[in-house]
Amino acid sequence: MEIREFAQRILFAGTLEEKLIPPPGGGLVDTDPGPALITPDAPGRPAGLHFSARGHRVRLPRADELHEAEARAVLLHAFANHELLAVELMALALLKFPDAPPEFRRGLLRTLREEQDHTRLYMERMAAGGLAFGDLPVNGFFWRNIADMPTPLDYVSRLSLTFEQANLDYSRYYSQVFQQMGDSDTGALLERIHRDEIAHVGYGLKWFRRWKGEEHSDWDAWEKSLPFPLSPARGKGNAPFNREGRKRAGLDADFISRMELFSHSKGRTPWVGWFNPAAEACALTGCGSHPSPPDGNDATTAALARDLDILPAFSLHSEDVVLVHRKPDESHLRRLREAGFPLPQWEVLDSQGRIDAGSPLRTRRLGRLRPWGWSADSAALLADLLPNAGEAAFASIPWDGEIRALYAKTTAVQAARELADAHGFPAETFGECAASVEETAAALGKLAAAGYARACLKAPFGIAGRGVVQVAASGLTERDLTWLRPVLATQRAVVVEPWLDRVADFSSQYELTPGEPPRLKGQLRLLNDAGGRFLGCRAGASFGRLMPGETVREMQRLDMETLYQEHLPALLLRLPGLPRLYGSLGIDAFFYRHPVDGGIRLRPLVEINPRTTMGRVTLDLRRFAAPSKVVSLRILHRRALKGMGFSSLAEQAEALTAADPPVLTVTSSGPRLTSGTLPLNDPRRAEAFLALLTVHSAPPPVTEGAWRAAPKE
Repeated sequence: MEIREFAQRILFAGTLEEKLIPPPGGGLVDTDPGPALITPDAPGRPAGLHFSARGHRVRLPRADELHEAEARAVLLHAFANHELLAVELMALALLKFPDAPPEFRRGLLRTLREEQDHTRLYMERMAAGGLAFGDLPVNGFFWRNIADMPTPLDYVSRLSLTFEQANLDYSRYYSQVFQQMGDSDTGALLERIHRDEIAHVGYGLKWFRRWKGEEHSDWDAWEKSLPFPLSPARGKGNAPFNREGRKRAGLDADFISRMELFSHSKGRTPWVGWFNPAAEACALTGCGSHPSPPDGNDATTAALARDLDILPAFSLHSEDVVLVHRKPDESHLRRLREAGFPLPQWEVLDSQGRIDAGSPLRTRRLGRLRPWGWSADSAALLADLLPNAGEAAFASIPWDGEIRALYAKTTAVQAARELADAHGFPAETFGECAASVEETAAALGKLAAAGYARACLKAPFGIAGRGVVQVAASGLTERDLTWLRPVLATQRAVVVEPWLDRVADFSSQYELTPGEPPRLKGQLRLLNDAGGRFLGCRAGASFGRLMPGETVREMQRLDMETLYQEHLPALLLRLPGLPRLYGSLGIDAFFYRHPVDGGIRLRPLVEINPRTTMGRVTLDLRRFAAPSKVVSLRILHRRALKGMGFSSLAEQAEALTAADPPVLTVTSSGPRLTSGTLPLNDPRRAEAFLALLTVHSAPPPVTEGAWRAAPKE
């Protein structure tokens, strides 16, 4: 029998028996390969095994569900379909490429016969679980993305080096899972398939290297050869990365390393995240880019933007995209991955901080656009992506005068006073807006008359405690006026508040959906320094356990759950512009000690942050820790190195992780951190800022000193 006849029977047969029957005993010849076949729309298949409609997929069981025979059969049904697809695609390749080298065709035939065996063996094992092949819908994703292959090079790129490479992960992982569950027969089958797949990938790699040319590395040539929606991400399974299997297949160390760290959507419409901490500054100026040349504060914010541009990765999905100034170093990404963090795709901005003109993001379908904050800078950067984004509620970027006003502390004062009137909080603690030196002095006089010795002045637009000055309530000094006059000239107002004896700061984090009240995602503890500047935050399964006992009693008395889940969201929804926003919202608040009776009081709304905050990142980081643990996020500045004995942020980070190394445990949902400290951005590249994650078994003491790094011993 000719190879051509054998391949035709397999490709077009309407029964499984014909598709899986081995070659005749006399073997096959290749004397008449025939003309190149025009690709059919689909292979022949029996009833029940035709490809289901796109989007109609069977949910595959998780590893911890495989103790049930039925669940194991469902998983094996999907694996059997993948093997049958491989058989059909190999038969198609034999028919499409009659002029391919005879050695290639013979090797392809050997691989096809092994895939037939795999399919039969899977069918036997799923039958033991009460399932016949065809009882469940099957998808044709492999066929749709490989069948139109124009050359043999495309065949080995797409099937051997992509889907069969991914099976190196699946086959080894599930072999171990089944063995651990006592199903040694299925475990042994998957181990056999794992060995065969190593050879199959090696076969494809040999021909890929022969055909690709020498001007590109294996990785670069392979990545360039894959048409959208395929990408190297399809070469990895949703299972632990099998470095050893790839090495045995012949892939080089550079290829394996880049494969391990590569991220791209596998079909999920990706969201796009961007860290733009200058959102408040741009809200003030209306400038869509950083002012140049920067003043001191702008230089600090610019360094923050460069150092911590990785932060959106910890809130997004592994198939999403994060815009960065430069791609994170591979060694740092490997440390994060080893700590259990699934990492997204990185899109490097051009030298002007814009999305490159040739970027696929400009043409591909996108999900949501998630900047740190909607402001003039994010509106300018992301406007070109809006036509491709799935934000159906918006005809334009949510940025205008109403959104700008949400950033202003004057807006927070007005909202806080409305909350005070409705729920009986002391009105004077919420501050007063002043538009002149005279009005400022008058507001201070009221506070002095009420018994407050100290007060603070806040610029409407400020970042992380900057734009705040503490003054005596008894009157303004010349030094105070030196700060006040420029703020009034540029921002036309200040907020005057009493300086309260804070007991505990906290934040309430909300998710915004257009037209709906903000939805509470969680609450967490904040730590600010004596000047009100942000140091870090802490989150756990129980918010109450993070707070001092004396505040918990006040929380219960005030029914804070209702306050923050119902009353405050209803008030916020009435703010102009907020019903059009989507994304994150943070509300800062604190408990303080009353200056007269010493009792604990709540100031329920201090600032409105119509953007992502470090608090939201901290809540999202809890996904990567064991559920019972407490997580802390600290932001360290290089100025803290002085007097601590460290020469760099990298040295400091190394000392911290050596003293408290990350420890993981494997759960049904994947690896989770149980303790340890880990730098989130690369300490060796950090110019000024270092983000540190620490996982605790219980909330440690909260003091400013404890939140700063310990000195070098």
